[in-house]
Amino acid sequence: MEPRNFIKEFISTGVFERLLAKNIIKLFFISLIILPVLLMCQCEGNERFYRPNLPEKLCSIGIIDADNTLKNYTSQFYTPINFARYISFEKSYQVEYPEEIKDSLRDFSFTISLREKELYKYRSDAPIKDLVGFKLPDNLEFSSEEKYYLRANEKSTSEISAEISIPEPPLDLKLISFNKETVSISQFEECRRPFDDILKYAIFNFSFRRDISHKSYYAILLEGTGINQSLAPGISGYLDFSMRESNTPGFIAVFYGLKMFHLFCIDRRNLLNESPVYAYFIDGSKISGNTCNVTLSVKFNDGYSLFDTFTSFRVILLSIPEELYLFEKSLYSYSKVSGDPFSEPVYLNGNIKGGNGVFAICRSSEIPITLPFPWY
Repeated sequence: MEPRNFIKEFISTGVFERLLAKNIIKLFFISLIILPVLLMCQCEGNERFYRPNLPEKLCSIGIIDADNTLKNYTSQFYTPINFARYISFEKSYQVEYPEEIKDSLRDFSFTISLREKELYKYRSDAPIKDLVGFKLPDNLEFSSEEKYYLRANEKSTSEISAEISIPEPPLDLKLISFNKETVSISQFEECRRPFDDILKYAIFNFSFRRDISHKSYYAILLEGTGINQSLAPGISGYLDFSMRESNTPGFIAVFYGLKMFHLFCIDRRNLLNESPVYAYFIDGSKISGNTCNVTLSVKFNDGYSLFDTFTSFRVILLSIPEELYLFEKSLYSYSKVSGDPFSEPVYLNGNIKGGNGVFAICRSSEIPITLPFPWY
């Protein structure tokens, strides 16, 4: 069984397919050692093997921001997917039967419920290829400490379900300092303008306090609004960033459902390419002294970022459920060992029963930063 492109990010990154192929290779080598032992002992083992006769399954990823601080900005140039109320559904397929890639969702429906109360229902009587990047209504309201349920049905696959409890919002998010840096460069890429001889950086230092009364997990995102003099007078979108310093270990992984754009130099022309958005994930139990201090930086005016300069930023901190943290951690772990066929298999963590993926509802807080113009 190999998952199909049940999320478009899985197509672009190849994570799900490489994960399955890698585990099959590992299990093959392991079986060469284990199988003779099992035959000699004449007993059955309970090893987890991927068998070719596994049925198709529904797959889903839905990451929802209950506080709706990840707003949907529009601009004169592009409109990225930057509103965290999307959910996606697709079917898996067997690699031995590639014709199943063309399978559709038939008599498909899904519901989101609070206890016995149905909050939202979607149904399609007509066959659809998939339901990727489906935007949930703005007026759906979610409350902390409540448990919400997802159920989805399709004609030829088993029902999938998930339940999730919403964490409390982040505590005491504060900006400590905000600075800028420049670095001169002497060599230019083919598409860089002659006067773009300076790389620019924005540096953010902020802190927040963890909730010691519950297990806590967090994700950090950064968004900017600014200008590209060659392309558009006003653009908004998520930003790449690097972690300069933190008193808490974490990891950077794809925040599924969101999109951003980058510039690529092809035939002496700058072209746009859609890319996934990355976030920094933190386990709250590892925060020293219960206060997390983070310094991150954003590089721009580099021929890769869309931005020549900025007019504002938003630092976004999300409290995320444990299920989402473990899902992201398994994908991050796989990316670190994917080139080694003898490393331990990495299994995908998720909370979708009867299928694959994750359903998570988060709480969020933000630090808005408005800049003087011109800033640089």
